[in-house]
Amino acid sequence: MSTAAVAVLLVASMLAVGTAATVDDFRALVRRRGLLTVAVVFNVIVLPGLAVVLVTAAGLPPEVALGVVLAAAAPGGGTGALLTLHARGDLAVSTGLQVVLGPLGLVAVPVWTAAAGQSVVPAGALGLLVVGGGLLGQVVPLAAGMWLRRSRPGLAERIHPVARRAADVLLAGLVLYFLITGLGRLSRVGLAGVAVIEVLVMVSLTLAALRWLGTGPQRRAVTMTTGVRNLTLALFFAAAASPTVVLTVLAYGLLMYGICVPVALALARTKPVAAL
Repeated sequence: MSTAAVAVLLVASMLAVGTAATVDDFRALVRRRGLLTVAVVFNVIVLPGLAVVLVTAAGLPPEVALGVVLAAAAPGGGTGALLTLHARGDLAVSTGLQVVLGPLGLVAVPVWTAAAGQSVVPAGALGLLVVGGGLLGQVVPLAAGMWLRRSRPGLAERIHPVARRAADVLLAGLVLYFLITGLGRLSRVGLAGVAVIEVLVMVSLTLAALRWLGTGPQRRAVTMTTGVRNLTLALFFAAAASPTVVLTVLAYGLLMYGICVPVALALARTKPVAAL
């Protein structure tokens, strides 16, 4: 149920983003090479690398360690752009990053789980289905929304608020679902596992403080896009592993949303600080 809900949330979020984005948004991101480079390196190398180091140092059980690394190594979550909207961040930056990070996550997840000593990609057609499904779930609704924005702007303007409200409801429902179903079972992940997840989420939010990274809205976009991992992709891989791995990914989602949503709402009430 949670996997299906996350998948629907991904589609609704990317459709909402697509109906609010333009091709010029991506061109603008490409011109911000420093910001793009830092965001990609942090998401694809630094955060998952830190996850591998922490789960090893903490001596987490193999299945819990795998769940943590899966979530940390899966960047480009669709709700990152949604939280960027709520945080009054730069949607163009968030959207562009999601398009870049989504496909990279399909490579990063197998690489970093292998670095942690485990394999998560099923062999043969099932492996292709997992990878292809994760990619299509991000690209298709985004491309459809952008096509509507360009060819039928009136329709896109009507669809955008509907898709965004649907994504908001799904996000709130998922947070509540994670609280109800996951809070009582966090003991299976263990205090050390919870601590590692909290550290990873908090580290991802430190990007907002790097004034040299860009303007306030740009930093907020990078922060929200980095803080929200691609749970859909992580759960796709976790489903082929074990229930404990799935539970750990859900625990990551619980703590991730529990920290990132209040941070996004708090940022929305503050005035962005200009870059130095």
